[in-house]
Amino acid sequence: MVTWLFLFAFPIVLNGYFEGEYLAQKSRVPVNWDMWNPKNYFEMKFSLNPSPGLSGFFSLSALSNANGMRFFMNQGHLSYRTSNTEFAVFSREDRFWISSPLLFLVNTDRVKDDAWGPKAEGLRIDLWEWKGFYATGIASKFRTWDGEAYLASLTKKFGERFEIGTIYLKKDWRGPGNSFNSVYSLNGKSHIKGPLNLRFEVARSIHPSQLTPSKSDDYAFELEFRRIRLKNLSIAWSFFNYGIDFIDEFSNKFNLSFDREFDRRGVYGEFIYLVPYKAVNLIYKTRYWESRFDETYPGFLLPHRYNKWWNYGEVYIEYYGGVSSKFYVESLKDTAQTWNHLFFEIGGENNLMKLRLQYKIMDLGINRNGQSVYYSIGERNLVGAELRVNITQNLFFYSRAAVGMGVGRSWESLFLQLGYRGIKNTEIFLEYGEPGHTDGDLVNDWDFSNNPYLRTEDRVKLLVKFWF
Repeated sequence: MVTWLFLFAFPIVLNGYFEGEYLAQKSRVPVNWDMWNPKNYFEMKFSLNPSPGLSGFFSLSALSNANGMRFFMNQGHLSYRTSNTEFAVFSREDRFWISSPLLFLVNTDRVKDDAWGPKAEGLRIDLWEWKGFYATGIASKFRTWDGEAYLASLTKKFGERFEIGTIYLKKDWRGPGNSFNSVYSLNGKSHIKGPLNLRFEVARSIHPSQLTPSKSDDYAFELEFRRIRLKNLSIAWSFFNYGIDFIDEFSNKFNLSFDREFDRRGVYGEFIYLVPYKAVNLIYKTRYWESRFDETYPGFLLPHRYNKWWNYGEVYIEYYGGVSSKFYVESLKDTAQTWNHLFFEIGGENNLMKLRLQYKIMDLGINRNGQSVYYSIGERNLVGAELRVNITQNLFFYSRAAVGMGVGRSWESLFLQLGYRGIKNTEIFLEYGEPGHTDGDLVNDWDFSNNPYLRTEDRVKLLVKFWF
């Protein structure tokens, strides 16, 4: 009763969204085309502002597919905002961003409890520009499993020249013993002169999966100089030291299930030269590190250190008429091989069309004789093209195509789309193929470049979107 009185007591802005997805798919065996899992999704959005600074939002959804129909609350929040503070209670929203300038301690995908969309719920408090202080506090509960997340940051700015901050993170999964991961961080920035800034970030982790009793292995540290300007040359440099037991389950970088950048001690350099009076950029990046972390069997410590050295050189040129090109050479030297890649791209865009062509040689010189090795599918030539044509003001055609040629095999992917936006608040798309094969920058998408068994999906999809 109170909820209905609250809704009717204040003006409500009502918005809606509908998406219909209808597929016809055929496998490689000679069978008929069949409709597969038609989907109708409808969402009602309610927004209200009962008083200055106070706002609310929630949405209700209905989904109908081959599994039947279900209704659910999609997301919602209630927030109060002043000139330098905001307090929000939220459900199923991604409100977990916290700045970690060098170590990237927070990736929101690891906190929002994603299961076809955020599922976590909690509260967030923000403070900004209050006597030079900036602060954030988040307390959240996971909904797909029993656990909580706590995130906090505090930063103090001393004019434009210096700032210092701290971060606290905790993930509690309610198990026996030490069933939590805590991270403490201190970071700072100093503006030295012109574009030159000095940054640092140091953090300590507590986690039950740590391998060594040494406290020094619980830390991660990074120091960065950015940017040093010498006329047209710009230089950035950093030193990093990540302990083998520095585990952060809210990040990708220090997560056992993702990037696993454990026990890395090394340097990073970046050099950008702007050619005078020419639209030409020369870029060189390098990263060298040593480690004891066993990447083949994560969770084990090797008795000796190994090293890796990554190098990247690029030439980027802009021409007349909106045309540009990029050429780069990339190399990674590790304990198994030296992995070399060559890449070239040229493309242009105007009001009528956009065209982009790519060619890449990947793992140059690896496995040319056809002998199978566990760490690579061998040298391969990858060709890709992206095209968009505006047929009329409201009708366009878009396509991505890629072909891979490897040792004894070839593979391909094709995606075609016809789009229409001539009806108010409506989009209609007719598609063929699987867009996910090449949506990560054509031939640079790992779904395509590392799968020699990939084939174009015989799939036609009609996608209709409408909102009000």
